[in-house]
Amino acid sequence: MLFRPPVDTELDVEETVRRWGRSPVSPFHTEPGRTVLRLAGGGVAGYEPVGRRAVFPTGIVAPPGLESDALDSLMDQVRSAGRRPVFAALPDPIPYETRGLHATRIADDAQIDLSTFSLAGKRMASLRHSITSARRAGLKIVPFSEALGRGVAAVSDEWLSTKRGGEMGFTLGRFDPDPTRAVECRVAITEAGEVAGFVTWRTYDDGHARVLDIMRRSADAPNPTMDLLIGESLLEFAAAGVERASLGAVPLSHGSVSERVYPTVTLRRYKEKFAPTWEPLWLVAPSPLRTPGALMAVASAYCPGGIRQALRRNG
Repeated sequence: MLFRPPVDTELDVEETVRRWGRSPVSPFHTEPGRTVLRLAGGGVAGYEPVGRRAVFPTGIVAPPGLESDALDSLMDQVRSAGRRPVFAALPDPIPYETRGLHATRIADDAQIDLSTFSLAGKRMASLRHSITSARRAGLKIVPFSEALGRGVAAVSDEWLSTKRGGEMGFTLGRFDPDPTRAVECRVAITEAGEVAGFVTWRTYDDGHARVLDIMRRSADAPNPTMDLLIGESLLEFAAAGVERASLGAVPLSHGSVSERVYPTVTLRRYKEKFAPTWEPLWLVAPSPLRTPGALMAVASAYCPGGIRQALRRNG
C-alpha cells in the first residue's frame, strides 16, 4: 500500500487555497462574490453563479491524494443544487473527462522556470535592452507602501478611464487600494518619486510560485515601464528561491469580435518577450453540445457589466 503522510484537512478556505492550489488560477477561487464549497478530504472550490451554471475559475483545490474525493464531492454538491458545472481554465482535464465531462482547449498559460531565468542570451535581448532603457529613464522598482497608495490609485483610475466596459474580473483581479492585504505589489517610480505604473502578483503552490495579475501604467510613463516591473519582479522572486512564475493565461484567438473583448494576439506577443513555456488550459463543460453555452457563461463571469458593454472596451 502506498504510504501518504498525514495532511491537515481542517484548514480555513484561504489557507487551503494558498497551500494546496497547484494551478496559477487557484487564487481566484476565493474572490469576493464567489460561492465557496467545502469538499470531501478538506478540498475547496469557489464558483460564480451564471444562470443555472456554476462557473469555476479552475479545478478543485485539495490536499495531495484526496483530489478524487474532493472532485466527486464537488460534482455531487453542484448537481444537488440544480446547476451544471463549468470549469474555465484547467491544466489537467483528464480527471474531469473520466467523470463524463467534455474538455476544449481554451488558452495557454505563460510559465517561467525561475531556477533558470535571467536576462542573458539572444532570446532575452529585446527585454534586456528595454529594461536598460527604463533604468536610464530614471525608473526604479519598489515594494508597495502606504506612502505610494494615492499615486497607485491615481494610475489605476487613469487606466480604467480608458476602458469603457469597466474592469474585468473572474480570473483577473480588481484594484484594491490596499493591495498588501492579498497580493504582492511592485511599483515603478520616477526620479521625482511619482508613480509611473505597478503590477500585482498572487501566491500559489504553498509559496513556491507566483502568478501575475494586475498590470497598469500611466499614459505618460516611459514605454518600457512594464518590462522593468515584470522583469525585476521575476529576478527578485528567483533570488528569493521561488521556483516558478506564471505571466497569466492568454486565450486562444477567436477572431476580431473576441479581440475587442480581450486582445489575445498582442498580449501573447508581449509575453513572448519573457521566453515562457506555454502550457495549455482547458474549458470543461458537461457535454460538447453545452460547450457554446459554457463559453458564454465564462464570458459573462469575466464581464460583470455584460458582453455588450465589454465589446465597447476598446472602441
